[in-house]
Amino acid sequence: MRARPCLVLLLVGLLAACGGLEPGSVRPADMPDPTTLARTGRPNDWLICPPSACRAEAGAMAPAYAVPPAALLAAWRTVLAAQPRATPIGEDPSRLLLLAQDRTPVMRFVDTVAIRVLPAGEGGSTFAAYSRSELGYGDLGTNRRRLESWVAALDRQVTPLR
Repeated sequence: MRARPCLVLLLVGLLAACGGLEPGSVRPADMPDPTTLARTGRPNDWLICPPSACRAEAGAMAPAYAVPPAALLAAWRTVLAAQPRATPIGEDPSRLLLLAQDRTPVMRFVDTVAIRVLPAGEGGSTFAAYSRSELGYGDLGTNRRRLESWVAALDRQVTPLR
């Protein structure tokens, strides 16, 4: 009976490792927009959004930045490129939208992250970001911590307005 838990862990690991998409495999028209999507209703997603910009209830408010949207989008690209387990899988420049997949460190579960840069007053910009697990019910706060970490990295590149 001791082999059964090991077999279950092995199968879960194999399933998790098989769930990713290839870079560029998602067409811009098929990319989820964090401002219009519905949350899962499970404790395995997290949404950061400026007030009144998203249909779903956000878990945290996105800051504003004194840079144009194109500059904030470029900063987000840099943040994604620096993440060790993140893979950009799509971009829609016309909607200022990025899509990436990130894997959890131990079990390598696939999580999907959508980021949309939004214009803000006086030539500035802000964003909506949504991270969700592709498998399972809970995530032990992984999606929230991921987005908080990525926003902190963004804030080191572009100073937010306070």
